[in-house]
Amino acid sequence: MGNVNFISAFYIVATYTAFAILIIGILWRIIVYAKTPMCVKIPLTPAPTTTGGAVWRVVSEALFFRTLFRSNKLTWIGGYVFHISFFAIIIQHTLRHYVYDFYNAHPPAWYDALIPIGMVFGVLMLVSLLYLLARRIFVDRIKLISLFSDYFILILLALIAIAGLAQVALQPASQLASDTAKLDTFFNQLTVFQAADIPTNPFFLFHYSLVLFLIGYIPFSKIMHFVGILFSPTFAMVDNPREKRYTDERATRLTI
Repeated sequence: MGNVNFISAFYIVATYTAFAILIIGILWRIIVYAKTPMCVKIPLTPAPTTTGGAVWRVVSEALFFRTLFRSNKLTWIGGYVFHISFFAIIIQHTLRHYVYDFYNAHPPAWYDALIPIGMVFGVLMLVSLLYLLARRIFVDRIKLISLFSDYFILILLALIAIAGLAQVALQPASQLASDTAKLDTFFNQLTVFQAADIPTNPFFLFHYSLVLFLIGYIPFSKIMHFVGILFSPTFAMVDNPREKRYTDERATRLTI
């Protein structure tokens, strides 16, 4: 890394470290979830009585938050707006990088629309996060069961949204274009394990630092529900204890 400055060298190491923690952490969590024995049938009734129905139930929960929709429409709106905005921003960031790279730094006219689209979803993401945070602070029954980690992840995501919005709103277009070109080279070099300088303006570095922290924190946070829901026995189990006796070989080795 002798051909890059100290700040770039630091963020190169931080980027590789964050993604290594993310990948290894998710794989470790999947192994733990898969190896955890289920001693008894505990589907959340009324539950599907066929395997296909159980699969659809998990898919509908993961994609549409069906149980939350039935229980609390306002919270469902806040949660769903956040998730849609979050994934839309990830897609927007990815498109900005690869479109810019594909057209060799001379992207088509529609490329400029990606910035206002990102701003719209960024605002929606921030508003939904503030609602979810206020809900945990002011609704007594939610406040009672909330932990520090519940507040922390909402605040972290909100700060990422604020930093991203500020980066676009408070900087001239020329600075954004310069940062985009430099960042494109930075990530391209990372994918082939080579070094390149990173944009060093404070707006970007603050935003990127928070994103790297989030990436490394995911395996240790409740964000892992995006994997855990696939292993949730209350959703994934078929409700057929009368038709088929349920046994788990691993459970028979447990002692009480």
